Amino acid sequence: MLAGDGPLLIVAGPGSGKTTVLAARIAYLVTSRGIAPSSVLAVTFATKAARELRSRLRGMLGDVGLAVDVSTFHAFGLRIVRQWSDELGFGPGPLAVYGKDEALRLLRDAADQLGFEFEQWSLPDLARHLERVRLGDDTPLPEAKELEPLLEAYEELLRRRGAVDYPAMLAMPLRLFRARPAALRLYQDSYRHVLSDEFQDVSAAQYALLRRLAERHHNLVVVGDPRQTLYGWRGADVRFLQDFERDFPEAQLLGLDQNFRSTGRIVDLANALGAALEYSRPLWTDNPEGEVTLLHVAEDEQAEAAFVASEIGRLLEAQRIEHPGEVAILYRTNQQASELILALRAQHVPYWVLGRGDLFARHEVRDAIAYLRLAHDPADPSALARIANTPPRRLGRLAERLRDRPLPPEEFLTLARSYGPTAANSAISLLALVDDLHDRSTALTLVQMLDLVLERSGYATWLAGQPDASTGLAHLAMLRTLAEQAEEELGAWLADLQLGEEVAPGPDARKVLLTTIHGAKGGEWRVVFVVGVEEGLLPHPRALLLKETESAGLQEELRVAYVAVTRPRERLYLTCCRTRRLGEHSELCRPSRFLRGLPAHLIQRAA
Repeated sequence: MLAGDGPLLIVAGPGSGKTTVLAARIAYLVTSRGIAPSSVLAVTFATKAARELRSRLRGMLGDVGLAVDVSTFHAFGLRIVRQWSDELGFGPGPLAVYGKDEALRLLRDAADQLGFEFEQWSLPDLARHLERVRLGDDTPLPEAKELEPLLEAYEELLRRRGAVDYPAMLAMPLRLFRARPAALRLYQDSYRHVLSDEFQDVSAAQYALLRRLAERHHNLVVVGDPRQTLYGWRGADVRFLQDFERDFPEAQLLGLDQNFRSTGRIVDLANALGAALEYSRPLWTDNPEGEVTLLHVAEDEQAEAAFVASEIGRLLEAQRIEHPGEVAILYRTNQQASELILALRAQHVPYWVLGRGDLFARHEVRDAIAYLRLAHDPADPSALARIANTPPRRLGRLAERLRDRPLPPEEFLTLARSYGPTAANSAISLLALVDDLHDRSTALTLVQMLDLVLERSGYATWLAGQPDASTGLAHLAMLRTLAEQAEEELGAWLADLQLGEEVAPGPDARKVLLTTIHGAKGGEWRVVFVVGVEEGLLPHPRALLLKETESAGLQEELRVAYVAVTRPRERLYLTCCRTRRLGEHSELCRPSRFLRGLPAHLIQRAA
């Protein structure tokens, strides 16, 4: 970490302490080199990782560490869009952030305006193709010309609504930098040192953003591991690691191969599994040898889940683990969670399911969050438009108008008066409620604020009278659990949601975590169960078909398996089934090809 100026590529294996290395590099720049902390930018993918890096920096540098700009790629891009909103074609007022469901609805509106036919693509496919066009590198994509009118119409609707979606947070800063070199120069002068975590997962747009920021001073440090590239379907490509050495030929290369996380036997198993990977670099560790990995072959998915739940219970009873939160259950697809949930409930083991993105697509959850957004920022036009007549307050026609063009409070009230005194009085009452909620938002905890908005708005009472009340109230109860466990204040919590972050329970939740292997990336637990290690799940046939060749698909699926087995610190369990139900039928299963050839002394069949 004592390297001088210039580009630096750090290839950091799992468990090698890359967050510590990044923090140490920044601390060295600030304390030994005299670099102003505000001129250092560190970007990563997840808010959780950014929060961890900030914590490390504060531990090393004290309050000075808070001046380092630590951000996710999307949060940094959104900040640029907000700072240059006029130049990017937005009018005055705050910018709203549209999630996937809001963006899809707007895309359908744009397609309907143009009479776009959906014969070639479904709406989600169309959104993915548009994202490729917006976030692609300088190589023209074949579909770009055909989709150009639709893209222009869609982005015009976004501008009229004062909104951005997730791709815009990366596409618009790059567009700004191309059109206004002076704007790029401001950021290059502001950030004399740029660092990027999880570099193996960057997309073309993210790599272009890093290159632009560093092209004058070349002080770019990237940390990544080609063996852990999992997000090819999002545009991540291991070739950017190769491009880095091409684009910065003077770059220094540093390898971090010591694993501080796992026992010796787990590290040996990871090395055996990863030996067939491209760019394979064996790990080593000074940690104790530890337990062998246990392989359990179950009759079916119910038996598999029962084994996992009972084994967790046994570990708790034997005091091999202190609480359920030290355990994670990893799977390839979200559909595998159902049987595991039932088995954990039967054993009375508390759990949390990560990746329930559908929770935030539920209308009642989005309504509750809209009220919280207004409590934080009463001028949020998108949130106001959402709840203007929810629950019903005789503003139905006004709410329809707002759907196409959300308005800030003053214009909302002016428009309401044009509908007559009843609508005007309802609008005045609503805005008074919003102001009162805002006044109280700083004095209350997040969960207290959620309870207050649901009560004062009448939303909870109204929802209880709806036909699907039990389902809706259950979703709100899940949202409340998240609010109880949140560590951030209201504004930061809402920002995570706006940026599409998965809001997980805090470190003291003491619940078993169920998640896809992709969702587990970057995490570690004392005990990890990897379930469904069989053909048809890991590797997943759909993933093989998405790649140009079967070999490329197998490499990506092998990287998924590699990430899974490098998550535990002490104990690793692998499970597979003899039969598994797919739809209406049960099918015979075969153990994953990735299990073949693993050293016998590292795996033991579980009883």
